[in-house]
Amino acid sequence: MRPAVVTSAQQGSGDALKDEIGGVSYWRTRELAGKRLPVVRELSLMRALEARVEDAIREFQPDLVHAHSPMLVGLPALAAARRFGLPLVYEVRDLWENASVDRGKFAEDSVPYKIAAGLEGIVYRYADATVTICESLKNAVASRVRSADALYVVGNGVDSDKFSPREAPPGAWERFGLAGKRLIGYVGTFQPYEGLQTLIAAIGDIAREIPDAHVVITGAGGQEMELKAFARERGVESKVTFTGRVPHDEVFNIYAMASLLVYPRIRTRTTELTTPLKPLEAMSMARPVMVSDVPAMGELVRYGETGFVFKAGDSADLTRRCVEALKDPARLEQVGKNARAWILEERQWPRLLSRYEAIYEK
Repeated sequence: MRPAVVTSAQQGSGDALKDEIGGVSYWRTRELAGKRLPVVRELSLMRALEARVEDAIREFQPDLVHAHSPMLVGLPALAAARRFGLPLVYEVRDLWENASVDRGKFAEDSVPYKIAAGLEGIVYRYADATVTICESLKNAVASRVRSADALYVVGNGVDSDKFSPREAPPGAWERFGLAGKRLIGYVGTFQPYEGLQTLIAAIGDIAREIPDAHVVITGAGGQEMELKAFARERGVESKVTFTGRVPHDEVFNIYAMASLLVYPRIRTRTTELTTPLKPLEAMSMARPVMVSDVPAMGELVRYGETGFVFKAGDSADLTRRCVEALKDPARLEQVGKNARAWILEERQWPRLLSRYEAIYEK
């Protein structure tokens, strides 16, 4: 299989409209000049992307077009594919209308919500195959696709060679001011639905049982200042370190230093239906993870076998579960090994590629 990639104007075009990276050709869509009104900007982005997909089809001569959600990508890809008589595979990573509600872009059942859902529905209905990243999402779109026989699940994956078990190098702890700490880590975005306030609320009680316990939060987002203020209000700012964004190599070190990685998502439309990628990175490195009990997370973790689970939004339950886990290092190590084994069996990239190849053949 030989792929080519078209990126949207939102990804930036740099100096070249066509690149080659690792033997793969990338067609870049030129960035839009100037500011444009909402809706007008989206329509302009879609028209530009559609034209660039057509350029790639003419030159590359593919057998099919594979587009990912949302419809800002899916509709241009569908139009271009149909113009050239090619099948379209649509990969759904989230319900965009729900994610927009969770991010406060528009209200549930508002006119923009209904328009977004309707436009997504067009892509579902006319795509030759629809692929979701988890069973929860598959169930949510089942009534909207053209045929149940053309609906598949291929989960998120991870480069298991890149994210492999390792020890943190000398000096890693000192660089972050974390020497002598027993780390409970989080790596990811700072969206409200990630539930980081639950983790911050728990660390005070965790530290009463395990005095050297310390939370390290890596990433960035619009909620960062609010989270720091929340840590101060709870009187635990000395027990929480925000690293901000760090170079990719340092992310490996955060994973390696953490005794336990926590993903405390609260219940929202997005979290009920979609699985995050970051827990898979930690699991691939044989690091034990603790996740909330939103349904989609259950597709990643089997309690006590490949990870640990607590009640979403319940800081007292998170405290209890973390203390239990951290007081049993042998179990932590075994759960981490089990998680790595599951990744190798189910979620490393070559495994997922073979599933996509089977879909493409159909």
